[in-house]
This record gives sequence, structure tokens and C-alpha cells, in this order.
Amino acid sequence: MIYFDNAATSRFKPRAVKKATLDAICNSANPGRASHNDAIKAAITVERARNAVLRFVDAKRANVAFTKNCTEALNLAVLGTMTPGAHVVTSVLEHNSVLRPLFMLQKEGLIDLTVIGEKNGTITAEDVAAAISDKTKLVVITAMSNVTGFTPPLAEIGEVCAKSGIYFLVDGAQGLGHIPISFDKMGIDMLCGAAHKGVHGIMGCGFLVFSKRILINPLMYGGTGTESANPYQPKDPPESLESGTLNLPAIAALEPGLLWTEKHFAKINAKCAEISFYLHEELKNAGVPLYSVAGSPLITFRLPAWDSQTVADVLSQEYGIAVRAGLHCAPLIHKALKTEKEGLVRVSVGANNTMRQAKRLAFAIKDFLTR
Repeated sequence: MIYFDNAATSRFKPRAVKKATLDAICNSANPGRASHNDAIKAAITVERARNAVLRFVDAKRANVAFTKNCTEALNLAVLGTMTPGAHVVTSVLEHNSVLRPLFMLQKEGLIDLTVIGEKNGTITAEDVAAAISDKTKLVVITAMSNVTGFTPPLAEIGEVCAKSGIYFLVDGAQGLGHIPISFDKMGIDMLCGAAHKGVHGIMGCGFLVFSKRILINPLMYGGTGTESANPYQPKDPPESLESGTLNLPAIAALEPGLLWTEKHFAKINAKCAEISFYLHEELKNAGVPLYSVAGSPLITFRLPAWDSQTVADVLSQEYGIAVRAGLHCAPLIHKALKTEKEGLVRVSVGANNTMRQAKRLAFAIKDFLTR
């Protein structure tokens, strides 16, 4: 199988990631729950992973809370900071992990919500500034659209938010590992990420990086390994936000994944860009409608008269190529692109994809067009 579904989860895992995962499984211990040596080693592993996250995103004055995925981290950031009557600004680029909690809060009458970018599916810092009111508390923007590969001007948006005293939350699920993100320099207040995508960790770990000046209320209550005699949740992060047993194998795999990604960042993304430009050019010349940014790790397209899921199924069953089709859990960008009915086929390039594989994909799509 030629795997071009890396935006959902990266296929390539560095050797050090596999080793760390296996070591954590074979030497299982619960971090922060005992004083024996293996529990202490597990706790050190968790703290090393926290520090690795902070270094990778250039956050010197922030905390890290681990979650089971990026979706949980986004829900924690949104629901854990909202107050009744607040106004929130977001965009059509967002994943349902952002849209659904926000639309739920709006439906319940707890917040006012403004969605920008409905006309052309892109956003600017000026769009954000125009949407802000004196009640705006939070701006939520993705680092990279998981449909088009468009990257908003995060630093400029962060500057707008900072001037207005508004929290700036970034969904880094697609962007981390593919574009440079500096928490401090871009004025980000909260950043959510997934271990299993562009930073080459494994499934089961997400994280929320948040400024130390922000108070985030927990969504889950329970054992934290601290203040066990206290019937109330501890107030100090990250323990206040990490009730229950952490996924040690996934967290242990995160540090080597981040280190490997950082070391090979330029090489990975130069190759992704080369493949992306090639596929964009080949499909464009074949008359295939394209919806993605050339050079980004995503190539999204449709074949007229064919449902996107049918195209993906045929590519899988007849050509041995894995892609994703549909709305990609991001319905508003499809509405802006007018592709909400048929959806799009998404090719997402990863660290171990090759030009030879890209050529086989281009051949398969052109061959499909002759049907």
C-alpha cells in the first residue's frame, strides 16, 4: 500500500519512537502514583516529554498538559476558559474539534460566535481585527487547514489579539512538524497538538501548551497523584488538568518523535513541497480541479462526475494507494469552497513518501479519468 493519508496519522515512525514505546510497555509503571524506582522513572519520562514540547514550539513561559488527543486538548482550551456572555472569533478553516464545542456553547446561549473567511476560505489578520468586539475573549485559528493546506498569518493575528488583550488559541494538529511555530514570538496563548501526525509520535497522546497567566478549568476530575486527602481538584497545573492515568507509552514516544522531526525538519518539508508541486502540476495539466495550496503537504482535488469516496475506494482497491475522501471533519471550509455535497479527495504527503510513489499516484488518477 502506498500511504498518502499522513494528515490523518503519519505512517513513518522513527526507530527511537518505536523503542521508547516498547520500553514503556515492557516496563509499565504509573507516573506520579508511587515512590518506587520505576514509577519515578516514568514520571521523569513524562517531564522530559513536557520539556521537549516546550522546546519544539519555543515556549519559555508556558505549561503543558497531556491529553489523549488534540481534540481533547482543544475542548479543554475552549471549554476550560469560556465565561457566559463572551464573544469568540473563529474561521471556516477549522476542524470540528473546534467548531462543535463553539457551536454547542452558542446554541446554549453561553457565547456569541463570529466565523470569518466564509467568502473565499482564507483569512487575514485584518479579518480577525474587524470581527473583534469589546466582548471578545478568544480567537481560535488553525495553524494549517486540513483541507486546503492554507496557513493563516499567525504572528499577525497574535499581534492583533495581544493589543486587544484577547486569548489566542491555535490548533496545531496539521501545522506542527510542517511549519515553524513559535509560541512566544507569535503571541500565542494556547496551542494544541497531536503526537501522531507531523511530529511522528504515536496515537493516544495530545497536548495543550498554555501561558502561565491563563487559568484553565478542568473538564475531568479525579486522581492526580497529588493532594489525595483533598476532596477537591488540585488547583495547580498540570496536575489539575491530568486526572487519571496518563498514556505513558504514547508520551514516552513523543520526545524522540519531536527530536527526530526537529533534526530532519528542513529535509522532510523540502521533500513534501517537491512532491506537492509535482502533483499539483500533473493534476492541473490533466484538467483536475484543485483546491489546495501548492507546496503544502496537502493536495485536494475532485474528479468531475465522480463522488470523492468512490475515487478513494478505487485508488485503494485497484491501485493500492491510500488517500482520504469526504469533508475531512471540516464542513465550513467545504461550504466556502462549494464542495460540501461531493467532498474532496485528499492526498497528504509524509516523511517517507517518494517521488516514485507520487508518479504512481499521478498515473492512477489520469488512468481513472479515462473511464
